[in-house]
Amino acid sequence: MASSAIYTQEKFLCDKFDINSVSSLSLFLYDHYSFLTAKDQNGKVLAVNVQTFSDLEELTDLLQNDDLYQLDLPTKVFVHNSTFSLVPGALFNTAFLNTYIAFAGDNTNVSTYESALQSNAIHLVGGISTDSYNKLVQGKGSVQFYHGAVSFLSYCLNEKPNLLNQEILIYYFDSHFYLAAFSNQELMVFNRFDAFDKEDILKYIFGVIQQLNFNRKLCRINFFGDAESMEIDKVWGENYFKNFKISIPQSNIHYHEGPDKILQSPAFESRWEFI
Repeated sequence: MASSAIYTQEKFLCDKFDINSVSSLSLFLYDHYSFLTAKDQNGKVLAVNVQTFSDLEELTDLLQNDDLYQLDLPTKVFVHNSTFSLVPGALFNTAFLNTYIAFAGDNTNVSTYESALQSNAIHLVGGISTDSYNKLVQGKGSVQFYHGAVSFLSYCLNEKPNLLNQEILIYYFDSHFYLAAFSNQELMVFNRFDAFDKEDILKYIFGVIQQLNFNRKLCRINFFGDAESMEIDKVWGENYFKNFKISIPQSNIHYHEGPDKILQSPAFESRWEFI
């Protein structure tokens, strides 16, 4: 897992990588970890640039000199932070993005954006500091921003037909996790929490189980992401839950040989990206 104090960079390129073959970019920003994918015209990943950093300001400054990111190509930026809000489609109005974000904290000097899921039934509203936003769009003609939770949440919603009547899905990475709880295949809870050990994760699971009146013997816990650094395995999970599994998402991303090394990362978006 990334250190909050040390900058590192690693690139994975296909054998015949040609920067002129890149057609689009996707950037995934965590608290101290990011990776940038460069895709060809068929949507297949040609290159991956992985970086760890101390804070977002450091990374955005570095990206201004990154040969891949500075390509003026359609770019998606996925921002993992605590600045987000889920809004039902029936109540959603694009004129009130700042109001929705205010429920997540201070919305001063924040640039907002939103993503529609489930045929506009849910809108995920996110925000990033205006300073970082301006640096990330500088020199680019087309940049779309998304809250980082959108890939995991879209996967969970896509899996609804396969869920049990009581199911909790968790994605842990870079000292935080998203938790999605479903009752009878309907989303009841979705939130982001900080976690520094597995007891933190356990505490929130128990809280949601109690809140939704789930039965630990019936509820399935589905864990994605960085289980290794938290020393979480099936044996540990089954000490608390009858139905506990560690999962890898079915992939909707295609790689050339070389950049497919990113699949060794537990980052969810190495396998599933919101489209």
